[in-house]
Amino acid sequence: MKNQILHWINSAVYFNCILFLLSCKNEMLYNQHVLSELEGPQEVRIESQHNQVAVSWNPIAAADGYFAELSKGPSFVSTLRQSDTIKNTKYTFEGLEANTAYTVRLRSISLTSPSLTSKKQVKTFTTAAIPKEDFVPDIVVAKDGTGDYVSVQEAIHAAPVNGAQPFYIYIKSGTYKEVVEIPQNKPLIHLIGEDKETTILTFDNYSGKTKPGGGTYGTADSRSVYIKGDQFVGERLTFANSAGMDAGQAVALYIDAPRSAFNDCKMLGYQDTWYGHNGTKSLLENCYIEGSVDFMFGGSSTLFSKCQVHSNRTGGYITAASTPAEQQYGYVFADCKLTAANNVSEVWLGRPWRPYAKVVFMDTEMGKHIRPQGWHNWGNPENEKTAYYAEYKSMGEGADISSRVSWSHQLTDAEVQQYTKEKVLDGWEPTFLPENVRIVTKLNK
Repeated sequence: MKNQILHWINSAVYFNCILFLLSCKNEMLYNQHVLSELEGPQEVRIESQHNQVAVSWNPIAAADGYFAELSKGPSFVSTLRQSDTIKNTKYTFEGLEANTAYTVRLRSISLTSPSLTSKKQVKTFTTAAIPKEDFVPDIVVAKDGTGDYVSVQEAIHAAPVNGAQPFYIYIKSGTYKEVVEIPQNKPLIHLIGEDKETTILTFDNYSGKTKPGGGTYGTADSRSVYIKGDQFVGERLTFANSAGMDAGQAVALYIDAPRSAFNDCKMLGYQDTWYGHNGTKSLLENCYIEGSVDFMFGGSSTLFSKCQVHSNRTGGYITAASTPAEQQYGYVFADCKLTAANNVSEVWLGRPWRPYAKVVFMDTEMGKHIRPQGWHNWGNPENEKTAYYAEYKSMGEGADISSRVSWSHQLTDAEVQQYTKEKVLDGWEPTFLPENVRIVTKLNK
């Protein structure tokens, strides 16, 4: 009798366990059924501006909330930002970049069963460009007579003496063949071109050319544009010397201003295109500099950032620095690209015009036209003891350092920290026009 009672008890326990397992299985099947029925957000709508996006959608009856994720790019790769649980049917992502592709991913969720989610809905969009802001320059120069002056130099004469605020001179498209000089008593001059490809300041003087009043030009006074006024800024302009390849030394742009800055400009010439005088500090961003021999020379402290440096003659030298011995920085190239005309080869990175020349190339792409040795001593072995030539993470066909001259340097990660924009320019931060500026002249306002 005792054994029979135990058998009944065991049978009851086994039966209850079976019922419990069946119940669990049914609940799992129910949950799977709910999961398959929970819809994703429907009719997703995008309202984007240059810096944010508002995403909205139609409500889902079975959903207790929603979840949104944002990825940068035309497809969802990785989560850049994400929301908490969204109780309504709209969400805004802020702090986006203008004119940039993003992808939003949405799903419905259940608060009572957090494991339940819907299929994801994906929507790609592109933020708008930054809205244009009108800007009225102080003076307009136009060759066709539609401005205040037809000559750039006339406009500079009209600028205030010893001005305390930036003075903006807008130059419409055209080739202005004239020698331009910004004197020392005209600081804070901003020359803004309509387009660097079509707004050209040029002349054709060269060293040895006869002057109109007698005598001949030297290297320094062969310049097309001469800048002495402090805190000069040039944008969207071409500075050129059109004397030609065989003219010898012919300067397109001579910098004698304590501080100057250039953005989106072109400097065109052959020998001695760009001259930065001793003690000056300059910034060139997104510029194109072309030449044949020593086409960036002088004793300035200059940062070339994201510039294209183009050689137009075989066997030339890109730099000829004459950095004073006591000066910490010479020419610093960061994130630049060294290119050359067809069939140009055997180009040197630089040679020392003066013994303590300093030139550094950082993260720069070098074409195959660059000589494997890299640097030249200007025929004087003593210069090897004093000149400072260095590279950091050069790349491209001309970047193989295995054959570089033994007296050049490869910077370490710690050493390269000395060459920041702030340090090279000694804390000066020049101001360029914002990208969204629309020039409005007084005549068409």
